Amino acid sequence: MKKILIRLLIFAGCFFILDKAFLLVRNSAPEREVDRRLEKIVTGNIKSDILIYGSSRGARSVIAKVFTDSLGISAYNLSFPGSDITFHEYLLRLTLETKGNKKPKTVILVVDDSDELKVSKSLKFRLDRMYPLVKYKAIREELVRRKEKKPILNELFVIHQLNKSNFLFKQKKFTKNDSIMPCGSMPISHQKKSFNKMYKKVPYNYSRDAELIQKIRALRAFKDHCKKNNIELIVAIPPNFRVVTNGFAFRLNQVMEGYATIWVYDQKNPLYSNPDYFFDNAHLQTNGSYVYTNELVKFYREKHNL
Repeated sequence: MKKILIRLLIFAGCFFILDKAFLLVRNSAPEREVDRRLEKIVTGNIKSDILIYGSSRGARSVIAKVFTDSLGISAYNLSFPGSDITFHEYLLRLTLETKGNKKPKTVILVVDDSDELKVSKSLKFRLDRMYPLVKYKAIREELVRRKEKKPILNELFVIHQLNKSNFLFKQKKFTKNDSIMPCGSMPISHQKKSFNKMYKKVPYNYSRDAELIQKIRALRAFKDHCKKNNIELIVAIPPNFRVVTNGFAFRLNQVMEGYATIWVYDQKNPLYSNPDYFFDNAHLQTNGSYVYTNELVKFYREKHNL
């Protein structure tokens, strides 16, 4: 019995030592990332007065630098392609809770009038952006909160904190579609070959069918974070290559309980029905992004009498 206990202790000691060796894998992962914006949040390095959140619609459509150049107000884009409102809410919460980050004066949430509150194959909580940063306690705690990791094992064992992405040791690089400006924005300067250039003039009517309760709750929580911290909230609907969905702005106002300003672009502007300003049916390309952002800046200027 004594020999068995000794062997078990030796095995446990060896496993503990081996497990700690994975600290090298865990702690080196952030250095291989090309998109360091989430790390800027978790390390308290967000210092802008205007923050932009959203999916690829926010990343592509809003060029934060235009706010700074036009108004002299610091702005930064924290929109992540493929992310949904549950991820946006987490990013805002993390921004406000992390010591060192500056509380923004204004938050702009860029939404998609077709998938924002509904089931979507293309929009999700971006766990893949979390795992490269598990060296940070705040990231590990959120993975536990989301039941992706077991709390006790997560505290005891480094190997439990990792997933297969942590073992991809190749340095990541910018892609043609996902190059990030210093202001955090990710406009696209080309057009998709399969882009359908037939503009749809007949509007969709928004239906609450297929809305997900978790997305409704996340949108309300996003609003509550702003309200609690006395942050101005603007919800912006960017152009698709079709007219705006009837009733969506009204539904947003319902969910936001009147706290946010719901802003829709100038639908009479012919540029928004010109395919030369779009990457595809759902995203502007760079020239269109500047048109849209300048209009948003103009709205902001007039709202604040600047």
